[in-house]
Amino acid sequence: MTVESLKRDKGHLIRVTFKDGKDILLDVDLCVEKCIHEGDELSGETVKEYLKESDYIRAKSRALWLLDRYTYSERRLCEKLKQAGFGEETAARVICRLKELSVIDDLALSSRFAEDLARRGVSKREAYSKLYLKGFSADTVKAALEQTEFDEIRQIKELLEKKYKSKLLSGDTDKVYAALIRKGFSYSAVREALKQTVSELEFIGDM
Repeated sequence: MTVESLKRDKGHLIRVTFKDGKDILLDVDLCVEKCIHEGDELSGETVKEYLKESDYIRAKSRALWLLDRYTYSERRLCEKLKQAGFGEETAARVICRLKELSVIDDLALSSRFAEDLARRGVSKREAYSKLYLKGFSADTVKAALEQTEFDEIRQIKELLEKKYKSKLLSGDTDKVYAALIRKGFSYSAVREALKQTVSELEFIGDM
């Protein structure tokens, strides 16, 4: 196949037209790297190789663009690339390369999310669901949660002070108990935190 012309196309692409009338779109950087010129003879296999490599370069560029704007898990980033029109193999190759370069690290990222959830008073069980829904694998979520301290009694007492104090004062302990269980806190932690908080409120009331 003889290259007849190379013309700049939309984005970062070059339209390579052959003398038989066929044309392909290749990434600019690939054209420069491979030194493609008018009059060059390219075999069918070479064209396939160039198309595959061009697709990878574009997918990697897209991935970095996405990561510059938002934090994605491996799975979510892979989904975004496929939604952008890239194939499964190309997306997987990009993810693998970004992992090698430590551009993406699911364990480190999920651990940061877990620590933030713990600080915000989210239970360990609810944190598991939230992290899994963000696209992290079950194994990664478990590992992240194992590295994160969830002091449930402290978390519950803080929630009681911020959100449920008035209900406790009005005697709606059962409703508060049920609400905390729905948030994923363990029965024992809820009972202990309620016991301590109610005792403290009674002490303050007696003063």
